[in-house]
Amino acid sequence: MAHVLVKPHMNYDEVIKLLEELLEEPIEKIEEAPTGKVKKVYFFQYKDKEYVIRFSDDDMEFKFEKYLQETLRGKKFPLPKFLSCGIYNNLYYAISEKVAGNSIHTLDEKELKAVMPSVIETLIKLHSIDITAYEGYGWLDYKMKGTFNIFFEFLQSFFSKDQEGFWQGWYELFSESFLDYNVFNALYERMMELAKFCEGRRYLTHSDFHYSNIIINNSEIAGVIDWGKVSYCDYIFDIATLILEFPDYNLLEKFHTFYKESNFDTSNFTERFLCAAICNSLDGMRFWAKFGRQEAYKSILDNILMILNKYDFKSE
Repeated sequence: MAHVLVKPHMNYDEVIKLLEELLEEPIEKIEEAPTGKVKKVYFFQYKDKEYVIRFSDDDMEFKFEKYLQETLRGKKFPLPKFLSCGIYNNLYYAISEKVAGNSIHTLDEKELKAVMPSVIETLIKLHSIDITAYEGYGWLDYKMKGTFNIFFEFLQSFFSKDQEGFWQGWYELFSESFLDYNVFNALYERMMELAKFCEGRRYLTHSDFHYSNIIINNSEIAGVIDWGKVSYCDYIFDIATLILEFPDYNLLEKFHTFYKESNFDTSNFTERFLCAAICNSLDGMRFWAKFGRQEAYKSILDNILMILNKYDFKSE
């Protein structure tokens, strides 16, 4: 399975040294940013502007951002301006402009409603990119090809027992943490039953469209960041991620209407959503189990069970 990277080691002094080599004038206000599990990120100021430098063991994300910037040129897609990239101390780095604004999960219901047109517009631009020249499903390789032949294999790979990197040995969580095997497996089996509704649907997806990755400013998306999980699969996966973040806002029906009006295939929309929602929830459950956060784990579990109770009618 791809995307098994771990966060690289790059200390403050090394970052300062690199930036001094790259830039003509001194930098100011450098600070490490809170990040996920695969990148080391620093914010800094240069010539009165805010920038971001990211370090990774893999440069696929940076290559994809350059591709996306070219593909969506002139379409006003909220992608932070990509400035430069290279290799330093056996790590890949990329420098881009820092996006000003607040992450979407900080919005209340009124603010979310105001920004929804911008969210829809952004997603539809992304999901409308023509990928017919590229084959496969799942994570992209260096030739922009998906790394799996069918969607079922891609979905199955998420939770296979044998993993490398961050999820290596994750099955031990069933015996060493509060991660309940019977509950997890029941949800997994239902997800795989629903996978047939997503099979054959190929779109370019961000695949991590939530939390701090969507930056809002003045009721519009100012930037979509963190493209490390970009993949080919059903566009419903991007939608499900956002719906799960705001379970009380009845977003499923709104997304269905918008996508239908935009001439997307919305057949079996609910079943496809449930497949994606379970996948997202299972990943979140094991993540919080790994870090001992039982309250966060239970919140995700309660939420997906509520959604299944509301929408899942065991479609044939």
